[in-house]
Amino acid sequence: MLIILKVLPLLAASMLLQQEPLGEYWGTAEEEAKYYQLVDIPLPDDLAIEAGSFEVMPDKKRLAIATRRGDIFLADGVFDEHPEPKFHKYASGLDEVFGMAYRDGSFLVTQQTEVTRITDVDGDDRADRFETLADGWGFRNYHEFAFGSKPDPEGNIWVSLCLSKSYHSWVPFRGWCLKITPEGKTIPVCSGIRSPCGIGPNETGEMFYAESQGPWNGSCSLKVLQTGGFMGHPVSFNWYDLAPNLAKPEVEPDTPSRLETERKRVKELVPYAVVFPYKRMGRSISGFEVNRTGGKFGPFENQIFVSDFSLGVIMRATTEKVNGVWQGACYPFREGFDTGLLAVQFTPNGNLISGGTNRGWPVRGPKAYAIQRLDWTGKVPFEIHTVNAKPKGFKLTFTKPVDPNVAANPDTYQMKTFTHVYRQGYGSPEVDQTEPKVTKATVAEDGMSVLVEVDGLVQGHVHDFFLPEMRSAETERLVHANAYYTLNEIPGKVSTDQPAETSMQAAPVQSGRQAQADSTMQRKHPVPESDQWLTYSGKPGPGAGKHVVLIAADQEYRSEQSMPMLAKVLAEHHGFDCTVLFSTNKDGLVDPTIDLKRDSKEFHRIPGLEHLAKADAMVFLARNMRLDDASTKHLYDFFDSGKPMLVLRTGNHGIAPWSKQYMLGDQKVSLQQLLGGTFRGHHGGWHREATRGVIVDSQKSHPVLTGVADIWGPSDVYRCHTDKSPFPADCTKLVLGQPCQDLNPDSPPNLKKEALPIAWVKKWKGNKGIESPIFHFTMGSARDFSNAGVRRMTVNALYWGLGMESEIDKNRSVEIVGEYQPLKSGFNYPKIGVEPRKADFYK
Repeated sequence: MLIILKVLPLLAASMLLQQEPLGEYWGTAEEEAKYYQLVDIPLPDDLAIEAGSFEVMPDKKRLAIATRRGDIFLADGVFDEHPEPKFHKYASGLDEVFGMAYRDGSFLVTQQTEVTRITDVDGDDRADRFETLADGWGFRNYHEFAFGSKPDPEGNIWVSLCLSKSYHSWVPFRGWCLKITPEGKTIPVCSGIRSPCGIGPNETGEMFYAESQGPWNGSCSLKVLQTGGFMGHPVSFNWYDLAPNLAKPEVEPDTPSRLETERKRVKELVPYAVVFPYKRMGRSISGFEVNRTGGKFGPFENQIFVSDFSLGVIMRATTEKVNGVWQGACYPFREGFDTGLLAVQFTPNGNLISGGTNRGWPVRGPKAYAIQRLDWTGKVPFEIHTVNAKPKGFKLTFTKPVDPNVAANPDTYQMKTFTHVYRQGYGSPEVDQTEPKVTKATVAEDGMSVLVEVDGLVQGHVHDFFLPEMRSAETERLVHANAYYTLNEIPGKVSTDQPAETSMQAAPVQSGRQAQADSTMQRKHPVPESDQWLTYSGKPGPGAGKHVVLIAADQEYRSEQSMPMLAKVLAEHHGFDCTVLFSTNKDGLVDPTIDLKRDSKEFHRIPGLEHLAKADAMVFLARNMRLDDASTKHLYDFFDSGKPMLVLRTGNHGIAPWSKQYMLGDQKVSLQQLLGGTFRGHHGGWHREATRGVIVDSQKSHPVLTGVADIWGPSDVYRCHTDKSPFPADCTKLVLGQPCQDLNPDSPPNLKKEALPIAWVKKWKGNKGIESPIFHFTMGSARDFSNAGVRRMTVNALYWGLGMESEIDKNRSVEIVGEYQPLKSGFNYPKIGVEPRKADFYK
């Protein structure tokens, strides 16, 4: 009887929705298949696998599948070219699992009533231990779904909670987003959610969720989960008493109204970042993920791929922050899936897994449940790649060069705008339509983008682009001629009712810098590729047009692993072009084992040091380098350049004392003078005592420390100053290092040892008389960089050194890109697994 009672409301809802047509097909499936092929994943006949979330296991060979029916399966063979997978049940007895991650040997799953840590204790690939990590919300009705993100860079899981029956908030925090810390603490984030589905980061690491059409939501949308924000549905206001960290909005929205009107009345109201026009672009948008496959999935790197339950399609989306407000565009991508989609997941091979069910609501696909894979064929489709807002119109970037004559014709661009009624009633028609006119179209020299000037931009409206006449330089038609941009803010136009934030976090092109205004998709890296070093071209971000050279040349702390990782973070999340230089042997292999003694007649080799002349900043992690005169000159010329230097760990004794010394005029300058300190011994126990960073109270507001909450690493505290050489007056202490009692992250402090300075900033004036900003940090082993605080402080220091303090944002992502499993520090190379390798091994 209980099962019958649970299913009846679903059937009733399904019958009501069936009365309304689901929506027309795009009619592009055949053309889409030339570029992205659908591959069916065979499912066992005796298992109903209604996928609700996916996770790639650490071995990169298995896919974990969590289901609506409360099971977790491990599947081998899903990633094979011709999949014939084998399924193994890992856990069961859960409830509607809509969020899953695997961290530190355990699954972290979000089900309707809690976030649960699930562990296989005895190693038999079956769950043994189920621990409640957090359950700080209520549950009364089967429709009270909970959707959980994968852990953010600080390890938090973000949970978006559906209303009770989609219309009420009967129990605590229904209609809210909560953040669950690694320790299980529940932190309310925002209210006003109605019926969420997907939840996760956008291109820059900001947390978003997918909202369905319904009351107070005219159409499906992606919305940013802004702390203290109000997502639009006021029925959940009754739980602010349980959220002492947040203030309840003083006024509620009027109904019926317009969102653009109400966001001026209700200051906490967060506008939709990306509106998905109803039926044309989804009807129940669901799981989404950012493409970070490194080009394995075609030309759409760093874009959001959004699935839809009812229509069984996958769409693309891009976001950017303008005048402090998130907004962006959505684009058709691939239709023809076999069932309603709930979750997507990129694979190690760069393919996209999708899956779901048709249970509970009408869907367009023919199957009750299915898992399918989307594989790029290697052919680049001609598509609208990105739409970005500009003060006088928009910039449209394409995946291939356009026909300049067609693209320069303003008549090529058909545009309409609309908005929705913001109201208590269910959904909304498209209203207040206008037809702006493109008055000018300027084609970029490379043909990859067009700047269109528009007469009739409407703030708060969706701008509907239709380009059926656009052609590529090879006369191809667009696979999809539509794009839809939600224009919450017009760049450069600051509303008197809605003050702009100073942060210009932008994805992809709103940092306020002209270099970033140009497309980074085709920007040429300033350093040629070589098998002697690594280059990473910056994705869209504030660092666009800036070049950072990172030097990995130590023998102990695995800089050959940490510097490529840091370069990827800087390129992928922040837009910097990066070049990583290594210490190599005579065979041209990266060789961290070369440790030349004082009496050696050999020199260390760091190919590519000449590229420092093209660099805007340098990150230096070396140890006792003895370089020839030409190499030394490249390095010392940079000391005189006035450009910022970030010096990590052994970098403070990176040049051997028996090498040619740096001269200021006719005076020798030691690294101690240059940097404000040098290695004088291990204060913490070498390879025995970890370091806990303690932020200096008076410097908590320093830009370098923005968003830095925890600093820890297994490397020990260096002593860099003595009574004879005290901490210099021209340096500013930022962080002290407290030795710990052992190497565990939760190790208590060793209070027998004082905390010493481990991070500071200063300025250096070289032979050209130009001041160079210097950030010195005595942490920096590869395993130290596994800590988000170490990464964030280092990234912040780069912005600070480049004079880009206004671009520092605590929410800007420092998440590691791809796999990062750093080896232990030390000199026992055979035991650790260190040996000479080609540079691209570390790519």
